[in-house]
Amino acid sequence: MKLGTRGSDLALEQTRRVEEALPYDTDVETVVVETSGDSFEGDIAELGTQGAFVRELDLRVVDGELDGAVHSMKDMPTERPNGLEVAAVLERAPEHDVLVTPDGDELDELDEGSRVGTSSRRRRAQLLRERGDLNVDRLRGNVGTRVEKVVEGDYDAAVLSEAGLEQLGLDVAYSRLPLDGFVPSANQGTVAVVAVDGTDAFDRLAEADHKQTRVVATAERTVLSRVGGGCIAPIGVHARIEGDRIRIRGDVLSGDGDESVSLERRYPAESYLEGAREMAGEMVDRGADELLKEASA
Repeated sequence: MKLGTRGSDLALEQTRRVEEALPYDTDVETVVVETSGDSFEGDIAELGTQGAFVRELDLRVVDGELDGAVHSMKDMPTERPNGLEVAAVLERAPEHDVLVTPDGDELDELDEGSRVGTSSRRRRAQLLRERGDLNVDRLRGNVGTRVEKVVEGDYDAAVLSEAGLEQLGLDVAYSRLPLDGFVPSANQGTVAVVAVDGTDAFDRLAEADHKQTRVVATAERTVLSRVGGGCIAPIGVHARIEGDRIRIRGDVLSGDGDESVSLERRYPAESYLEGAREMAGEMVDRGADELLKEASA
């Protein structure tokens, strides 16, 4: 079975996790594909389209060059190529954003004017909402490179995904950012495997699916789709199963963090789709879609 992936250490580790999650021995050939997001050195938003880190992989699956492709699910656009479906969603890793500093400082411990790095519009807006006195600068590169920039003193801190640090086993000082103020991107910490529906590869890959993670991932993507955001917009969506209920948070911000539409709702877990649609509608009624349009202009 040929599985496509990006060539970063994190992407390769995620592909290894997919192979490990399959409940039988499968001969997996890992095929590394460079995406437009990998080769572009500017602000990803300047590409003017969603899916910069997945498009080339998806097209190779549709064309039959690959049996499947492994993605960080948060990078996937809500609109997918015809026939290409999510065959499996792996069990979610920690979904929090974290603040990486040389000494593991909390956000409120940073000095005024500290230089904080991130390549995410959402993280930038949330940082400025909490600490408008910080200098939030663009920071791209793989996870190890971004951590190194902090260790070497080029940045006082950086905001990254805890999942990436955990999956790479990096020994770095950090503090978790709270979910209520830093609602993560939809599907953060979640790995998805896509394949063409109805194929033998799809059926085999589906054996790795983690049902509870798929529920929360689907709820998050439903809100994202209906509000109108994408993987580069300043929007966070997070869902979690709590007993027989599902709690969903949504957070849409202006680019400078001065304005936001934030909601948290709980619904019966068996009605997670209806709940996600209802909450998305409420956010739109409060102006979330218009805020996104202004932030993306």
